[in-house]
Amino acid sequence: MGVLSSTLSVLLAVVFFSSPPASADSLIYDPYLDIYWMKDGNNKGLMTWDDAKKWAEQLTYGGYDDWRLPSTPDGYYIRNDGTIWDYYNSGTNPNDNKYNVTFSDLGSLYYNFFKLKADENLSTVKNSPFNNLQAGHYWFETASSQLFTNQSTAWIFDFKFGTQFLNTTTSLAYAIAVRDASPAPEPSTALLFLTGLLGLCRIRRQRNR
Repeated sequence: MGVLSSTLSVLLAVVFFSSPPASADSLIYDPYLDIYWMKDGNNKGLMTWDDAKKWAEQLTYGGYDDWRLPSTPDGYYIRNDGTIWDYYNSGTNPNDNKYNVTFSDLGSLYYNFFKLKADENLSTVKNSPFNNLQAGHYWFETASSQLFTNQSTAWIFDFKFGTQFLNTTTSLAYAIAVRDASPAPEPSTALLFLTGLLGLCRIRRQRNR
């Protein structure tokens, strides 16, 4: 009886505590990307890209430690008419602002989650679930092979105008972290499993009387 009870206690702990639930007080679920955003949009202030990357990688927040900076593809963008161009081969200035980029994490947050249009200021959003999200520049985790005067560059999103562009990694910008949504154990499966164990405990107890 003691062994079975101990096993039951361990399994209860595994089922209910191995994957801590996302707290509504600190995490925001994004159904467009199936990720969680940290609720605090200005946790550490302005940082260089390297410092922002290290901060996200070392972050423990909301009961999780698998955070990262938002991501974006590097190089390919779609014009408003639907055609695709690549700034590496087009001769276009790589620092040109890119509007309506909805397939990046931050772009999707601006255009899909907040339903903003290009050149609309983030400050116009009413009842935002975020705290301290700034109408300014935010780092992506994505570096670029394109250089500015031999300086390393990475992607930035501007929540003031809805654009993203390259900037030198030594520039200062805000950072917000994201994590991939991890499925929690299905309640029905867990309850069926525990019900079976409780039944075994009851049978064992009756036999020992």
